[in-house]
Amino acid sequence: MSVRKIILSSIILMYTAFAFAIDEVFLNGFSSRLIKLDGAVFSMGSDSFEKNEAPVHDVAVNSFYMLSTEVTQNDYESIVGLNYSHNKNPLKPVEEVSWYDAVVFCNLLSAAYGYEPCYSLMGKTDVLEWGVVPRVNDSEEMKAVWNSIECNFSAGGFRLPTEAEWEYAAKSASGEEKDSWNLSSSDGSTRTVRSGSSDSKGFYDLAGNVWEWCQDWYGWYDSSVLCNENDKDSSGRRIRRGGSYLSDASFCRAENRASSEPSLRGVDLGFRVVKSAADVTEDYLDSESEDIVTESSDAVVTDAAK
Repeated sequence: MSVRKIILSSIILMYTAFAFAIDEVFLNGFSSRLIKLDGAVFSMGSDSFEKNEAPVHDVAVNSFYMLSTEVTQNDYESIVGLNYSHNKNPLKPVEEVSWYDAVVFCNLLSAAYGYEPCYSLMGKTDVLEWGVVPRVNDSEEMKAVWNSIECNFSAGGFRLPTEAEWEYAAKSASGEEKDSWNLSSSDGSTRTVRSGSSDSKGFYDLAGNVWEWCQDWYGWYDSSVLCNENDKDSSGRRIRRGGSYLSDASFCRAENRASSEPSLRGVDLGFRVVKSAADVTEDYLDSESEDIVTESSDAVVTDAAK
C-alpha cells in the first residue's frame, strides 16, 4: 500500500471517530456564537485606498448568520481532529489552515448538525470521498481537481462567507473605532478570541488577529453586477480578509482585499463560518451556553495526515 493511501486511510478513520464524538454541548455552544445579520443592499469597497478596493458599488446580501469569533483551535480539533496551528492554544484562532482545509471543516460541521453540506467535489459532499487535501507543493493537476469544488448556496449547511458578506459584517457597526490585533499591538502572536473588544453587533477580530478565508475567487470588482459572490476562477487565488497580527494596521480595514492560492497554509491565516439565516435550527440557537472550550475526543491522531 502506498504512503498516500496509508495517509488517506488514517484520515478516514480519524474523521469517522470524531463524527461519533461530537455532542450536543459542543453544538449548542457553537450555535450560541452565531450572530444574525439581516439582508440589505450596502456600499462595498473604497475609492480612497488600494486600487483593487474600487470602485465603491452597491451589493445585495441575503440574511445570514456569522460566527462572532474566528474558528478556534478547539472548534477545529473538535470537528476535524487535527490542529496544525503554530500559536497553540485552544482559545486562539486556528491557523495554518488552507482554503481547502476550511471547506472540509464546513462540511464536517454541517454533517455534525445534520445539515445539508454546501460544498461538493465531483458531485460528492462527503469529504471522506475527496481524498487527501492538497498542499502547496502538490501537483497542479491535484490542485485543479480541488479547485473545482462547488458551493451550493441554497444548502442548509455551513460555508465560508462571500467577501461581500464579510465586508457587510465588518461594516455593520458603522462609525465605530474597532481595535485590532496587528503588528504594533499583538506582541508577535495571535490572541485568544474575545480577548479584545467587540463591536456593537458582538463580532470580535474582524480586524486583525488572523486573515480570514472567504468563499470568492479574487478578481477586480464588476460594479455593473449586484452580486453577492464571485465564483469565477480567473486568478487562481481565493480572497482573504481582515489583516492579521503580522499586518500593518492599514491592512486591518473592512475594505482591504488580499488573496492567496487556496492550498496555502500560514501562521496568520484562519477563517470564520456563516450559514443561511433561513435554515438554522432554533433548538441550537436557543442555547444560553457561552462556552468555547469543550472536552476533546479521546481519539488518537497521528501526524501522518499533516
